[in-house]
Amino acid sequence: MMCRRYANSFIGLFVTGAVVRVVKLSGLRKAVAERLGYSFRNSLPVALMTEYDAGPLMMAYHGAREKFGEKSPSITAYVVKCVASALTVHSEFNANIEGDEIRMLDEVNIAVAVDTPRGLYAPTIRNVDKKTVVEVEAELRALVDKAVKGTITLNELAGHGFTVSNLGHLGVTYFTPIINPPDIAILGVGAIKNTGDGYRGYLTLVFDHRATDGAPAARFLAEIKHQLESVAEG
Repeated sequence: MMCRRYANSFIGLFVTGAVVRVVKLSGLRKAVAERLGYSFRNSLPVALMTEYDAGPLMMAYHGAREKFGEKSPSITAYVVKCVASALTVHSEFNANIEGDEIRMLDEVNIAVAVDTPRGLYAPTIRNVDKKTVVEVEAELRALVDKAVKGTITLNELAGHGFTVSNLGHLGVTYFTPIINPPDIAILGVGAIKNTGDGYRGYLTLVFDHRATDGAPAARFLAEIKHQLESVAEG
């Protein structure tokens, strides 16, 4: 049995540890915490994962770099464009949930999670289905620039029916992003790896089980995979 003196010392390790510094949640960080906390508490998130042949995507990406130079589309822009195509097939995932109502949207507006020195933003690219991948990239860059400068408006952060979050450039393979309210689903984009047998990419679809079920979500994820494996240079 541990004697009282050592027991008290052991407990003290957790009670009297030195505090290096305290950072109070405020401003954007507090807003993000409240918004995503609301989503986590009120949704029923389920994650589906898959991988895809990223060879066509990488071929299109490198071909566009030679063609468009500095204005060439990023991997994120290609993914957003492919998701838009998948949403035209499975329009039930282009939706918001408010209380006990699911609102299907007639515009394909996709938010993109962006890491900036000011914190996490998710600006909305509107009518993605009607834009080329080059136009999607140009709009994304403009919105990111506004987010970095702190000039982005609430309107530019609203109106989305789906969200894409890409951590692949940081080496992450799979992750489960929190659904961006009031959307019913979000796509987590993982790294693209050269396996020796070709390029492989990794995806995670997180959906709200209140709004849809596993089988429709699996079909939607399969369509995103199909679009990515069929991507053209743009």
